[in-house]
Amino acid sequence: MRKIFILMVFLIGGASGEVAAQMELFKGTFQEALEKAKKENKDLFVDFYADWCAPCKQMAAEVFTLPEVGDYFNSRFVCVQVDADAKENKEIAKKYDVTALPTLVFVRAKDEKEIRRVRGAVAPDMLIREAKIAAGEELSFEQLYEKYKKNKKDIDVQQQLLLNVPVFMMTRNGYERQKWATRVESLFPEYLKNKKLENMINETDFALLTMFHPQTDKEDPIFDFVVANYPKFVTVVGKDAVASYIIGMNNGYIIRLCRRGNLAYKERLSRVNGDLKEVYSGFSFGTLSVLDAMTLLADATYNLYRHNEMAFFENMDKYFTGKGEQVTLVDYTQALEDLAIVYKGEMSQNAYTKCIPWITKALEMDMEAMFRARLLVMLGQCFQKTDNPEKAKQCFNQAYLVSAEIEDQMQMQQMQEIIKQSLQGL
Repeated sequence: MRKIFILMVFLIGGASGEVAAQMELFKGTFQEALEKAKKENKDLFVDFYADWCAPCKQMAAEVFTLPEVGDYFNSRFVCVQVDADAKENKEIAKKYDVTALPTLVFVRAKDEKEIRRVRGAVAPDMLIREAKIAAGEELSFEQLYEKYKKNKKDIDVQQQLLLNVPVFMMTRNGYERQKWATRVESLFPEYLKNKKLENMINETDFALLTMFHPQTDKEDPIFDFVVANYPKFVTVVGKDAVASYIIGMNNGYIIRLCRRGNLAYKERLSRVNGDLKEVYSGFSFGTLSVLDAMTLLADATYNLYRHNEMAFFENMDKYFTGKGEQVTLVDYTQALEDLAIVYKGEMSQNAYTKCIPWITKALEMDMEAMFRARLLVMLGQCFQKTDNPEKAKQCFNQAYLVSAEIEDQMQMQQMQEIIKQSLQGL
């Protein structure tokens, strides 16, 4: 059996909204809803769903129930749900080309023609924007782009386009996606040229910087501008957002240098106690200074990608010891994940031995059942690789018990299959 040293992180989020102003869903057939829309001089919003469709249920429970969604839709549309699987709705689903669920269609009531559609579960703000486009209250991305082509120095139109690029590109596939990717590639550089950095110290433009300039390099005027104007950005955006942006870019650059084997990472680290000192000031690493902690992590990464196993574990152990009680689950799992990536799950016996205390300490922390089961499998694989089949079996059996607590049935079955294979390999 193929034995894999694995680590996957599952983030499961949820949201709930008040029901006071939720979307009013018409109780009746599609045709009855259409007639109601005509009488009220409204258009129709149709939610094509199926009972087995999890994203459909998510939209109904977490999006349609939100006050901001209800307030907008109830005043402009008659909203109706249509079960795409029901025999009586087959012709309607075919008419509106429903090939995936959920499919949300805005229909002009007077002629029953489609105005706009959304495929799949979407965030509330995206759904409201699509509704505004359908209602003629906002321009679509394509319309904005045509407006931009007529005047490429109109920074307001450029800004609107850029703000909507991520959501728009999510709706494109294949050739259409490639075509639009080429078209929007030059938008941000043009916007920077027209707007000028000194005029971008505001919340909206900061959002654009985070979207279109997520990485830094050795020479980076945008990064240096944000750092030089850190107090001003903090005033208009907030300390957490600005610090996270700067630190994320700086740390990412250091990691890339380490992975490439470029010793310039040491020079970059010096900025942590230089012009970036105020940015990093809110972080605590136990008895370690910020610079000491980052140096240990960077040195560990550099040595890991040079396959200097001993130096990697030495630096990480110093980091864990220095951080003490502030060590988090992510600290352990990130180190384990890095090992798995570099060594592709086939490390030395010494490395598996070194991982055992890390995983053991990580398992003392709170986490989802799926994540705990995977860590137990990893621990079992470590014992297996260090010639301790009895403890490996205990870990795999414990993982199987934990897997029964996984709510998602498909994930539970997949996890249990992995555990069965692991047990068979002993």
